[in-house]
Amino acid sequence: MRSKMERGVCRFAHFSMGTFFEILIADTDEKYARQASQSVFAEVDRIERLFNRFDPCSEIGQINSLLPGQSLQIGTETYEVLKIALRIYSQTQGAFDISVGSLLKYKRDMALGHSDSREDIVNLFDLCKTSRGFTLKIRPAEKEREEGAFDLDLGGIGKGYALDRILDILSDWDIHRALAHGGTSTALAVGSPPGDGLKEKGGWPVGIGGEWNCPKAPRKIILRNRALSGSGTEVKGKHIIDPRSGKPAKGHLAAWVSHPSAAVADALSTAFMVMGPEEVRNFCEIHPEVWALVVIDSRTCRIFNPDIANKTKE
Repeated sequence: MRSKMERGVCRFAHFSMGTFFEILIADTDEKYARQASQSVFAEVDRIERLFNRFDPCSEIGQINSLLPGQSLQIGTETYEVLKIALRIYSQTQGAFDISVGSLLKYKRDMALGHSDSREDIVNLFDLCKTSRGFTLKIRPAEKEREEGAFDLDLGGIGKGYALDRILDILSDWDIHRALAHGGTSTALAVGSPPGDGLKEKGGWPVGIGGEWNCPKAPRKIILRNRALSGSGTEVKGKHIIDPRSGKPAKGHLAAWVSHPSAAVADALSTAFMVMGPEEVRNFCEIHPEVWALVVIDSRTCRIFNPDIANKTKE
């Protein structure tokens, strides 16, 4: 774990989920902040062990190996993240889909003549909450599904969910001024930084990066008790798949979303990369708690719900 302290803010970094998580903790001594950060990163590592689809022993790994009719007892975290993912899937009409890996396998099978149908994710499994806990059950299929054909991938929501879980850890440590991010793509702010006081519009300044030169796009957003997540094409190219077509998303250069939940912001930034500007506008009208910036090309962008709390600043 790397650490640094400057201007009353302790900064700690830790590698997990394939990237560096970082947390900035204010208004406490370095020793106490370090102990709190260790608890924070232990929680992130625990979430990774649950969500890592490449680990057959993780809960997601075990789910992906289930056959129709089989079920699995799952923990609270997996139940919660799947519920959020299914809700965003429904609200975006399939633009965010954690079963996109199944779609790609289906397309390969189609090319080889091995398959002729793909089930919608909401028809793949049921989530049940009982007095004994949570259960996921794979629904029966008309055609027998091979082992491994079920492929859930939480890459577009898992880091955000881990950041949301950090809030409970910080509360337990009585820390009310902090900023955490997972690989710089998703950040979550608690309170405001030192010197900012508790003024109404105060918060942590978080940069919005990109090589595009849209004059209306802010270069930072002020976050307080909210999250910010971004997706784009600059680093990995057109790596985001549109689940509705099975092809790389080509609509935007980048999409940034702010929401009280980091998991929701994480998922929506991915969804907005494949949704058209009017689709995003309609979504934001229905969900006024969502702030969004969509960079259509190097000179054109659109901002939705600009007047919500914690306004952007130039």
